[in-house]
Amino acid sequence: MTDTGATVRILQLYPDELGVTGDAGNVAVLRTRLERSGIHVSVETHRPGDALDGEPDIVVIGNGPLSAIRRVHADAVANRATLTDWAQRVPFFAVGAGLELLCSRIEDASGQWEGLGLVSAVAHRGRPRRVGYVIADASPTSGAAGSRRITGFEDQATELTGVQTPFATIVRDVTGSVSRGDGVRTATITGTLLQGPLLPLNPWLADELADAAATHAGAHYEPDASLAELDRLADRAAERMRAHVSSVFTTIQ
Repeated sequence: MTDTGATVRILQLYPDELGVTGDAGNVAVLRTRLERSGIHVSVETHRPGDALDGEPDIVVIGNGPLSAIRRVHADAVANRATLTDWAQRVPFFAVGAGLELLCSRIEDASGQWEGLGLVSAVAHRGRPRRVGYVIADASPTSGAAGSRRITGFEDQATELTGVQTPFATIVRDVTGSVSRGDGVRTATITGTLLQGPLLPLNPWLADELADAAATHAGAHYEPDASLAELDRLADRAAERMRAHVSSVFTTIQ
């Protein structure tokens, strides 16, 4: 491990409201992988009413219920100009409701309201609920050929429409073999409806996000050898989850 002298600023938006499915674990994984690789890390949070001071190197937005989106909505809209500007350069990782907040519009049985419009998709709440482990294939953010395996968990009743480029294609869920898109991917935004938290189970994705954050901070990220043991444990956990994709949970209507 070499001290690069750079500091990566990780900003977690609304950790109290949008952090109910282990989303702090995603932040912890990014911090651990960067710090073990010789890069200083500052983890900051933004809560409703706070000022957004200074451009971070990565923004993480977690999951929560519809009521949580409603509680943070006014603050998010008030900061839309800043977040939209950041999204031109700063990597974003958004999960579940956090991704819905970034969409152009959110709809449910009671009506619809505007999202931040950082991605062009529309989030439709109230669809048949899916609960269970899934296996998906995702294209690397670097644009390299091929795909990478994603192991995750879904517990959501949201459908996204108008997605230009999905984050991943789910190939197996509680119903068996499938082929349906998950999430959104843009040049800077990686958004998914898969929970878990996702990054501890999928170190390759954590490394891509850590690399993007380090690059924004002007640093070079090279995963330290000490992370190999964490990767091995993640692979074992993901393998066990994949073995039970179709046998543990059933779809909730």
